[in-house]
Amino acid sequence: MKGIVIEINNNQAAVLSDNGAVVRIKNKNYETGQVVRMKENKMNFIKKAGSIAAVLAVTAAGSFAYALPATYVSLDVNPSIEYTVNTFGRVLSVKAVNDDGEVITTELDVKNVNISKAVKVTIDKLREGGYITDDEDAGIVITISGKNDEKAEELVEKLEEETKEYVEEIGETAEVEVEAVGKERVEEARSLGVTPGKLNLVQKLVKSTEGVEGAEEIDMEEWLDKSVKEINKAIKENRKQLKETSKAVEKADEEDAEEANTADEDKIEDKTEETKVKNNKGNEKNKVNNIKNNKNDDIEDVEDEETEEAEAEENEDESKAAPSNKTNNSSNNKKEKNN
Repeated sequence: MKGIVIEINNNQAAVLSDNGAVVRIKNKNYETGQVVRMKENKMNFIKKAGSIAAVLAVTAAGSFAYALPATYVSLDVNPSIEYTVNTFGRVLSVKAVNDDGEVITTELDVKNVNISKAVKVTIDKLREGGYITDDEDAGIVITISGKNDEKAEELVEKLEEETKEYVEEIGETAEVEVEAVGKERVEEARSLGVTPGKLNLVQKLVKSTEGVEGAEEIDMEEWLDKSVKEINKAIKENRKQLKETSKAVEKADEEDAEEANTADEDKIEDKTEETKVKNNKGNEKNKVNNIKNNKNDDIEDVEDEETEEAEAEENEDESKAAPSNKTNNSSNNKKEKNN
């Protein structure tokens, strides 16, 4: 007989059996919401009126809480699947979102199973169906939405860690991406007949075309029908092309900068050469002036020498003329005496 754990009290667990009875069993590290198997001879039915009343109250609250959807989890590879999960992390229902999803869900028995385990079971089915292969573009996209954002984020971390570990454990290379989405995104995706994860992925594809030269406009309806692998491949190609374009632009900018630097260096060199020419011209001019000055000095020296020579000749002539004057004077004096 199966039952659902609706309450845990220390070493005792209250279980709602599949026949509607509430029984008390020994707690073997059970979790609230967990489905357990019980042996009828070991079941301890609660008989006391007070206990029955208390359990009925717990049962009513527990049953309501268990059946109430708290979170929606979607999984995309190409088959798109959505799980409805309660507050205890147990799968209440699972449905296909596309035709490939129908193929998987018809063989998927994960009701009342913990969502982490349900995802692993689904991955196994996807591998068996050939939807997950050893391909560099293979991917598993999981999205989570719920009324409680904090719990949704906690589930994101839990599923991401456990799913990545499991994919690695089974030897697959598929990239696992898990994220939380808001209510508006869920409603938008449902209006398009897809999961929030597929919608997010295609919008990433649209964004990846920005700045890519010659990129084709993305047809949302067409790409929403494609597999995660096809979309991932297109995104990677766009990012690769954008990276190459960025490198080419960067290289062109470097070449332009180098040419500008070379031009500046040439200008500086030309100015330096021009300055040298001007300096040389100035030096030549100074040399000419020096030569002129030297010639003038030589001319002055010659003139001075000629003047000195002329003065010397004049003095010499005066010296020769002096004795004659004396003789004449003496003769004149004698004549005067004789008279």
